[in-house]
Amino acid sequence: TIKIAYQESMATMLRPLEEPAKSGIKFLCADGYTRHAYPRIASFLADYPEQCNITGVKYGWCPRCEIDPD
Repeated sequence: TIKIAYQESMATMLRPLEEPAKSGIKFLCADGYTRHAYPRIASFLADYPEQCNITGVKYGWCPRCEIDPD
């Protein structure tokens, strides 16, 4: 499905950051010094349909309520 394809593609794109996020990586900074840093993704912006794909929530339904929207 589209949800699985989306989640697999995100995992593929983020996989190269897994090891550097754990052990760190050396960055050459603008001031000329090399620093040991840990790359992180701070936030991910998405509209409502994309958020539904990411979290696996059914589109148009409240994830907390069990009440039919009709």
